[in-house]
Amino acid sequence: MIGTVTLNPAMDVILEVNNLKINHYNKVLNAHTTSGGKGINVSKAVRGCGRETIAIGFLGGGRGRMIEEELREMGITTNFWHIEEKTRSNTIISDKKTGQHTLLSETGPKITEYDLEMLKSIFYRVMSQCSVVTLSGSLPRGVPVNIYGDLISIAKERGVKTILNTSGEQFIKGLEKKPFLAKPDIRESNEVFGIAINKEEDAIKAAKQIIQRGAEIGVVSLQNEKDIIATQDEIWFAETTYHEIVNIIGAGDALIAGFAIALTEEGKNLEEAIKFSMACALASALREEEEFSSREEVERCLQCVNVKRL
Repeated sequence: MIGTVTLNPAMDVILEVNNLKINHYNKVLNAHTTSGGKGINVSKAVRGCGRETIAIGFLGGGRGRMIEEELREMGITTNFWHIEEKTRSNTIISDKKTGQHTLLSETGPKITEYDLEMLKSIFYRVMSQCSVVTLSGSLPRGVPVNIYGDLISIAKERGVKTILNTSGEQFIKGLEKKPFLAKPDIRESNEVFGIAINKEEDAIKAAKQIIQRGAEIGVVSLQNEKDIIATQDEIWFAETTYHEIVNIIGAGDALIAGFAIALTEEGKNLEEAIKFSMACALASALREEEEFSSREEVERCLQCVNVKRL
């Protein structure tokens, strides 16, 4: 079982337009809603590959109930703690003409100390069912930046491998507890540890820093279709060669799902795990509205992934 933690989930509202014009009237061609949040996206990708997954985190209000119902209909086990305030919403504007996607993200609800204690209790119990757990995304109000570090410590006590994928201070604090794999979310600032990720050398430097700070594997994205992967002894470069991308939102979460799956499958070496993870990301990016729905889609994408040791 692969566990996922989403402390700040969202109801995603996707609006399709044709040639978005700022400060002008724009007609919406199509609109739909779906459950969102980085960890939830990981669970969807894991389930798309036919693997069992359980989603953990906070949900609140009508949006929260809709998210939980949708996930269960997809075959995803859920064990959320329900809070008083309602779950946030995100708005994604998809421009059909330019292929650009704009994400407007709310901050999230207020979490109490009692909510946090209940979440940790749920997490402790669920770890008895998991071999890998991913900890992804932003924090809602009231959650301390050391929360991911606390959850990593609990998971490691239970013998569960951890994958950390977040940003800012909570990423740095999480690294102190030595997750198995760590990937910074650099969508907002395009930097980590004060390093601007503009070229391959920057990504390598940042990935090495991740290892020095305690992770066994460090992953840093370079542009949309390239990643640097580091261990104590190796540096790998990975890229996808199929460039007709439809939607990059969620591709990074699919990459994390790929690593989580690879860690549960015996016999996969690091190179094979990287290829599979990149193929998961590509399979997600080739979908306009939803994640890939079968492992066969991922397998077809393997031929479009190049991996080399630097």
